[in-house]
Amino acid sequence: MTEGEQRLHGHPAVTECVVVEGEQLIAYVVAGEPDRVTEFLTELVPRRRLPEVVAVVPALPRTPEGEIDVAALPLPVAEGARPAGGKSGGAAAGGGSMVVGGTLLFGFLAFATTNVFWPYSTDLSGVPLPWAALFFGLYLFECASFGLGVMVLLRGRSALARRGRSAPLTTAAWLALAWLLLAWWPQDNFYRLAAKNDWPQQAALVYGFNVTLMIAAAVLVGFVTGRRR
Repeated sequence: MTEGEQRLHGHPAVTECVVVEGEQLIAYVVAGEPDRVTEFLTELVPRRRLPEVVAVVPALPRTPEGEIDVAALPLPVAEGARPAGGKSGGAAAGGGSMVVGGTLLFGFLAFATTNVFWPYSTDLSGVPLPWAALFFGLYLFECASFGLGVMVLLRGRSALARRGRSAPLTTAAWLALAWLLLAWWPQDNFYRLAAKNDWPQQAALVYGFNVTLMIAAAVLVGFVTGRRR
C-alpha cells in the first residue's frame, strides 16, 4: 500500500481507494465527501508523493479473485476527476490526437532522413513495378512504426501502469513495446546495406536487433501474464 493510500484510508469518508502511478499519480477513491477528501490529501501527503488527480468513483472494479482491477478504472478525465494540489486532470483530454499527430510527425522525420543516415538504402530505381510500390509501402510502414514507437516512449508508460503490474515490470514492458516499434526503421536500413558475407556486421545486426526484439517480446509476455500488485 502506498503512502497516499494509507493516508486516504485514514479519512472517515473514504471507504475504498487505490493510487495508480503513471505519467500522473492518480488517486481513485470511493467517498461521500470528495471535496473534503481532496483537502485532506493535500494537507497530509508530502508534495513529492501527492497524486495530481483525485478521481471519485462509485466503486472500485474487482477481478474474479476479488483484487482491484486497475485496468478497468476510468480515465482521469472522466466526470468526477478532481485536481489535487491545484493541478488539472483535464490535460489528457487531447492525448489521442497528440499521439496521432506525434506519430505522423516523427514518422515523416524518419522518412525524410532515411537517405541521410543510410544513403541509397531505399533506392528503388532498378526495381520493376509492382514490386517497387510494395517495397515503398514497406518503407512507409517502417517510418510510421518508428513514429508510433517514439510516442510510446514519450507517453506510453501511464497506460501500462494502469494494468497494475509492479513498477520494474511496467518499465521493462514500456521500453520493450517502444523498442518493438522503433527498431524496424533502423534495422531494415542497416540490413539492406550490409554485405551478406560480412559476418561481423551480420552478427552485430542479429544480436543488436533480432535478439533484442525477441527479448522485448518475451518481456511483454511476462507483463501480460504477470500478477497484479
